[in-house]
Amino acid sequence: MHPLTVSAKGISLVKKFEGLHKKHASGKIESYRCPAGVLTQGYGRTRGIKEDLYVTVKQCEAWLVEDLNEAGAYVRKLINVPLNQAQYDALVSFTFNLGPTNLKSSTLRKVLNKGDYEGVPAQIMRWNKAKVGGKLTPLKGLTRRRTEEASLFAYEDAEVEETVIPQMPQKVVSKQKSLAKSKTMAGAGVAGVATALGEIAPQIEGLVQYSESLKFVFLACAAGGILLAAYAKMKDNKG
Repeated sequence: MHPLTVSAKGISLVKKFEGLHKKHASGKIESYRCPAGVLTQGYGRTRGIKEDLYVTVKQCEAWLVEDLNEAGAYVRKLINVPLNQAQYDALVSFTFNLGPTNLKSSTLRKVLNKGDYEGVPAQIMRWNKAKVGGKLTPLKGLTRRRTEEASLFAYEDAEVEETVIPQMPQKVVSKQKSLAKSKTMAGAGVAGVATALGEIAPQIEGLVQYSESLKFVFLACAAGGILLAAYAKMKDNKG
């Protein structure tokens, strides 16, 4: 019903956004306190971390896989519809970043458990805000991460689906599409480009009087790209 481990693609996505912090001159990774004052090490590891602890990059990568598989256990517990590898990876990244409590209480979970796969990318995109000065505000980093997670969830890979859900031999598996021609990936591309443009809007403030408005336009385009990806997937499935 669900994959049991995160793929290399999913691990790479999380690595990209978590980052490997505090590399020492010795080449090892040292512990540090995050902005919230929590002892942290490697790719966001907090469990069992001590002051002045130095570990190898390999150890940090092993910790990350362990933490992602822990997040994956919550995904398998809370999601009761089948997931392919890409969908699973996207939800594990989401859960690793936001915590299982947020996944459990989310509309995303309710939508997915009703079998509405096409509605999930838009639900993922809703989680791009954090409190700034007591007000929920869209953040660039979170918008980028949610865009990639939503795009990954919407990505259709016939070979992955065939491998992950072998108990469905009646499922017709179409030939894998060329990425250049895939509407799903086109939608993801629109979302990614729009997000990137949204980030440079403040930098052109001196040239364009409406840079603040542009940020909202670009964010809307990002969400539109995700919806295009999901719509393409729905059409392909019906076909």
